[in-house]
Order: sequence, then C-alpha cells, then structure tokens
Amino acid sequence: MGLKKWLFVEEEKPDESVIASIEKAFDIEYPDDYKICVMKYNGGFPEPNIFNFSEGQQGVFNDLISFTDNDINIEMFYERFSGPTLKGIVPFARDPFGNYLCFDYRNNHSSPKIVFLNHEEETLLLVCDTFNDLLKQLYSLEDTK
Repeated sequence: MGLKKWLFVEEEKPDESVIASIEKAFDIEYPDDYKICVMKYNGGFPEPNIFNFSEGQQGVFNDLISFTDNDINIEMFYERFSGPTLKGIVPFARDPFGNYLCFDYRNNHSSPKIVFLNHEEETLLLVCDTFNDLLKQLYSLEDTK
C-alpha cells in the first residue's frame, strides 16, 4: 500500500512564489508536504488511487488540482469555497465524480485535516490527519484480492 508513482504530471510546475500567492488569496498556509508534492507533481494522478474514509468507505483520488492549467486551476475554486458554508475548506484534489479532497482549516489553521467533500450534498467526511497520511494509505483494488 501507499503511493507508488504519479501519472500525467503537467510540464509546468508552480514555484514557491506561485504557491505563496494562492496561499495569500485563500488566507491559508498549505502544509509543507503538500507544497513539496505539488511543486513536483502538479496536476498529477496518483497510482494507486483508492483511499478509505475514517468510517471505512472507499474514495478515489483522481488528480491534484493544477496550479498552472489555464482551463481549470486552483484559483478558480476560490469563489466556490469562500462562502460561509465552506469557509475554511480548501480543495486540493478531485475524484472522478466531481467531489473534492480538501484541507479543513476550520479547527486548526496550522495543521489541517484531510476531508472529502461531496459536492452534491455539501457534506464532509474525515479521511485522515495529514496529506502524507493520505498518500501512505493509497491502494489499488488489486491489493485487496
């Protein structure tokens, strides 16, 4: 179990200044493990990509939201996630069904937990404590056979 590789990584990578400008816009500070990852694997798809919620259900980590893509990038999520309902919830990845993996800054601004946001119901499910914990728990369905 655990992340083995990243697929389809974008050629253009964000540097520290690009990440800092997004942090300023979102009024957050991303965890260091995430910043290091996104500077190397911007827009990438993890392999394997299945994870479990804290309650045991399965989810799919499809891809990191890009910092540099012109069509869909992390800045485009600012308005969507700045309202009162989702204040403090900052997306960083998507699943194939339009849902998001997010940092939850509501209770801890320096060490956000990882939550899954169901976009239709706007419900949150706890996934794990850190971004590295998420990467360590990734598995494929073949691993369960």
